[in-house]
Order: sequence, then structure tokens, then C-alpha cells
Amino acid sequence: MQPNPANSDPNNPTPLDIAGAAKPSVPVFACLVYVHTNEDGIVTGRIANLASDDASAITASASSEREVLGKLTREFKSRVGQLLEASQEIPWIEPPPAPAENEQMRSIPLHL
Repeated sequence: MQPNPANSDPNNPTPLDIAGAAKPSVPVFACLVYVHTNEDGIVTGRIANLASDDASAITASASSEREVLGKLTREFKSRVGQLLEASQEIPWIEPPPAPAENEQMRSIPLHL
């Protein structure tokens, strides 16, 4: 952090106040994930509110829910980031389909 020139104490810098249009905007998106564990203990998840390139579900499987959510959130952030960078419309699935009877919903707020 750079010292604030208005602050005379170099050992205790204060942040510069940023307000209005100069304040950076960080978009936040809701990643809706449906997860379930199969009989073998494998956890599977799918993103319910974002279509993939070929309009199929974006899915991941792993030995734990944490791993599945990590994989899916990385894919979600990558896909949304690429679309925003290319000034393309984000293919939201509205409304998202209902979870299957064996699935649990996780709503994860993500910023890019």
C-alpha cells in the first residue's frame, strides 16, 4: 500500500478514499449447483443455471463435495469470464430446472 500524501505518518499509511465512478466494479454472479452422492460414494454435481458451449449440462465428479464444487466454480468463472471478455451474452438457464429428488442445491456467489 502506498502512503497517502495527506497522511504525515509514513509508518501508518491510510488507504486512499475511492468513491463514485472511480470505484472499481466487481461483478458478482450466482452459481447454482445441484449435487448428489451415488451408491459408490462418488459425488456428482451440475451447474443448473448456466449452459455450456453445446447447451449440455456442465458437470463434475469427485470423491468429495468440496472437490466437485471447486471444479464447477472454476469452470463457471472461466466460462462467464470468457463470455464477458468477448462481449457475448451469458447463456443463463432461466428458470433453472428443478433438482432431481436425490439432489441438493448449493447457491454459490462468485466474483470474477
